[in-house]
Amino acid sequence: MLVINNAQVFDGRRLLPGRHDVTLDGNTITAIDGASAVASAASGARAVEVVDAAGMTLMPGLISSHLHSDFYKFNIADSDRLGKERPPGVLMAIGVRTCRVLLESGFTGFSGASCSNDIDAQLKMAIDEGIIPGPRIRPCGHHIGTTGDMNNGGRWWKAYLTPGTDVCADGPDALRTLVRQEISHGAETIKIFASAGHGQPNRTVRNMSRSEISSIISTAHERGAKVRAHVADKAMIMECLELGLDVVDHGDEVDDEVIAAMVETGAFWVPSLIFLRSVLELGYGDSMGVRREQYDHVRAMLPAAQAAGVRILIGDDYSGVFRDLLDDDPLDHQVGNYGREFAYYSQIDGLAPEDVLSWGTLNAGQLLVDPPARVGLIEPGALADLIIVDGNPVDDPSLLARPNESLRAVIRDGVLVIDRLGDSAADPPGAELDSLLAR
Repeated sequence: MLVINNAQVFDGRRLLPGRHDVTLDGNTITAIDGASAVASAASGARAVEVVDAAGMTLMPGLISSHLHSDFYKFNIADSDRLGKERPPGVLMAIGVRTCRVLLESGFTGFSGASCSNDIDAQLKMAIDEGIIPGPRIRPCGHHIGTTGDMNNGGRWWKAYLTPGTDVCADGPDALRTLVRQEISHGAETIKIFASAGHGQPNRTVRNMSRSEISSIISTAHERGAKVRAHVADKAMIMECLELGLDVVDHGDEVDDEVIAAMVETGAFWVPSLIFLRSVLELGYGDSMGVRREQYDHVRAMLPAAQAAGVRILIGDDYSGVFRDLLDDDPLDHQVGNYGREFAYYSQIDGLAPEDVLSWGTLNAGQLLVDPPARVGLIEPGALADLIIVDGNPVDDPSLLARPNESLRAVIRDGVLVIDRLGDSAADPPGAELDSLLAR
C-alpha cells in the first residue's frame, strides 16, 4: 500500500482545494483523504509506504491520444513509404525509445494513431510482460486505405514484399477481412484515411466509399475495437460520424453542426494544431495544402467545442519531420515536446488551463481504456497512473513542457518508476529508467 500525502491534487477535472492524501493499493487508487492506510499501518496489518509530496501537485499521468510510436527523424519528402524507411527491428527500437521519452515526459499512456509492423501491439506485450518499462498503450495498426488513394500511389513501380504503415483493400468484404486481421494482430484501434487535408494535399476527392467506411466501422465495433479517421473536410466528417466513427483526427472544417454531431455521437476530437502551426511557420503551407485561414478556424472552434461538451484530446504527429530545418523541432520525439501542447492550447481565448489539462487526462483516459477500467482521473477505483509535479500546472501549464525541471515522480500502474523526490533528485534524467532496464 502506498500513501501520497500533503499533495495538491488535480483530479483530471479540477484542482481540489487544500492539500490531500491519496492511497493506492496495488495498481488502484483506493481513497482520497481516507483513513484505511493509517489504520493498516497502526495495526501492523499492512505494510504502508508513505511518500511526502510536500505541497507539490499530484495529478493523473498525461496521455497522448495521437501518437505514432515508430515515427522518428521522418523525412516527409523521402521517396520511401512510411514504415519502409528503416528495417523493422530499427523501427521497433524507435518504438522502445518513444516509450522511454513518454515516461520521462510524464506521459503514462498513449492511444496509437497508426504504426508499421504491428509495433504498438508488440510494445504493449513487452511492457505488460515486464521486458521494458513503458506507458499504458491502446495499440493501433496500419493506415487502412484503398487502391490508388492518397497513401497508395506515388512511385507505384517501387513495390515492397511487405507493407509499411499503409495497407489497402477494396470493397466492403475485403476491408472487413483486413480489419479482422489487424485486430487479430493486437490492434485495438483501426485507423483509416477518409479524406485528404491537414497537410495532405488533395489527390482524391474521397479515399473510401460510404459502404467501405461502414464495413470497417461495423466490423471493428463487432470485435470491440474503435475506429479513428484522418478526416478534414466537413462532408466526410459528418458521414463518418453518422456511420459511428469514434475519433476525428484533425477535423479542419469542424463547425457548429459538426460539434453538435460529435456531442450526439460521443466522438472524440484530436485537433493536432501544432503540426499546422509548424507547417505555416516554416513556409510550407502552399505545398502542403495548409492555409492560415484553416488553422485560425480550428483555433476559433475549440472553445465552442469545449463549451458544448466535445471530448477534445491532446496529441499530434510527432515525427521529427522538421528536425533538419529547426534546432528545436516542436514535433520531434524529445523529452518535454509533448507537454508543450498544454500551454499552447491554454493560451486560446475561451479555454481554461483546467479544461486543457482534462484533454490529456480525463478525456484521454476514456479513449485509452474500455469500461469498467478507469484511468486519467484521481478517484477511488481508478487505475494508479500518476505524476507529481513541482509547481501548479493549472497556474502554469508550461511546467509540463519542462519535465527535467518540474517532474518529480511518475507512478505507472501503481509502481514508482521515476522518483526524484529525495536524494535521487540529483540523478541525471533517465537514471530511474536505466535502473529498471538493468533489472
